[in-house]
Amino acid sequence: MKLPASISERFGEAAALVESTAGAIRIISHYDGDGISSAGILTRALYRSGKKFKATMVSVLEDEDIENIDGDFELLIVSDMGSSQADRFSRMLIERGARGIILDHHLADGRDRPFSLHDGGAIHEINPRFLGINGTTGCSGSTLAFLLALSMDPVNEDLCIFSLAGSLADRQHVPMFSELNLGVRELAVARGYLTSRRGMPFSGRNLLEALVTSNDPFIKGLSGNEKESRELLELLGMEPERTLDSLKDDELKVLHSYVYIRLLREGISPYIVHELFRENLFSERYGNLLDLAYSIDTCGRNGEMGKGVRVVWGDPEAYKEALNDRYEKKKIIQELLQRTLKEGANEMDHILWLRVEEKNLAGTIAGLAHNYLFDHEKPVIAISRDDGKINISGRADRELCGRGLNLAVIMKEAGSACGGGGGGHDVAAGGHIREDQLEKFLEICNKMVGEQLEGDSGGG
Repeated sequence: MKLPASISERFGEAAALVESTAGAIRIISHYDGDGISSAGILTRALYRSGKKFKATMVSVLEDEDIENIDGDFELLIVSDMGSSQADRFSRMLIERGARGIILDHHLADGRDRPFSLHDGGAIHEINPRFLGINGTTGCSGSTLAFLLALSMDPVNEDLCIFSLAGSLADRQHVPMFSELNLGVRELAVARGYLTSRRGMPFSGRNLLEALVTSNDPFIKGLSGNEKESRELLELLGMEPERTLDSLKDDELKVLHSYVYIRLLREGISPYIVHELFRENLFSERYGNLLDLAYSIDTCGRNGEMGKGVRVVWGDPEAYKEALNDRYEKKKIIQELLQRTLKEGANEMDHILWLRVEEKNLAGTIAGLAHNYLFDHEKPVIAISRDDGKINISGRADRELCGRGLNLAVIMKEAGSACGGGGGGHDVAAGGHIREDQLEKFLEICNKMVGEQLEGDSGGG
């Protein structure tokens, strides 16, 4: 896989840093599908190279967490997070006499250059945003982990599957892979690790399950309704128990065309419906890569990050369990969507907000509610409570972000103003605030969204 010289040099230096480490290597990664895929890739590459390591996946890292990272390690690798706290990591590592690598694709607090060992610090930072690459759409944390693994040893090329699974879990395939992610995709297809087929992102063990459990797209009247889904398939001349991969191209076209027209008639944004027609990648071992991606992500949402890492390590029993967990989670998500559709959302001038009791699914519900349930001209803010504080998940679509919306900036500024913090991507971001600051937080969000979309006729 050919990389621009500047990027290749950064990964070469990181690989040399790993190679020169004789002692233990500590890995800290995010707990979602991208973060777990990153940790799995890194640990497999380190195992293959004979290194000693320990990995932990977390949802957030507070300053005190950084100061109290356990273990006696010589090298720390922070994956799918870390750029916003790079200075804190560097000072901690200097005190410990250790060094670190940050592999992150999120915003880096306004800095215009990465941390480097050449500057006298303790951090070698690789963030695509410093290299002119879009960290929201063009490079995931798992892609960074894979490129480091590949720089360490070409034998790690087979881990490209999990690089793309992490990118899928981070929804960087919408509307299509680009930049570094695209390079990994081209490698995976050219080498025969994956095959490609274009269409809607349905997945399931048969056609009936694919329709009944479909949340993205969420099809009112079909999703969650086995009777109606079965009748539709029979009307279209398709046996409900057939597998998706058994459909011929013309049969797929009939199914997709029906769903396309139905969604448009329901008032779903043409932009969102059009995005549903995209490439689907298939692995002989894992089936639709979406199933692999969201199975790993479900492990994280269930607090079973170790199971997710075992999936990346190729454990068939772990994948079987994770896949079953995914379909159970799809049912829960569907129940929440049905409840959200029935109860509605709270509407302000520029935002919609709702409460989601299941904190680990708040972002998922916010995104699907934005796309399929409510006014897609406004971002959706999901509120959940957790140990005396409020967690926030904001979701929009790329059309709104193309018109100026940036939820990462809003979550960070509004969160900081309300006793907490936040960040993420322009299209998907989150944070936390003090419990008594919710009303103030929503007012700030509403005002900032209006200002960002000011002057746009579709800004609400």
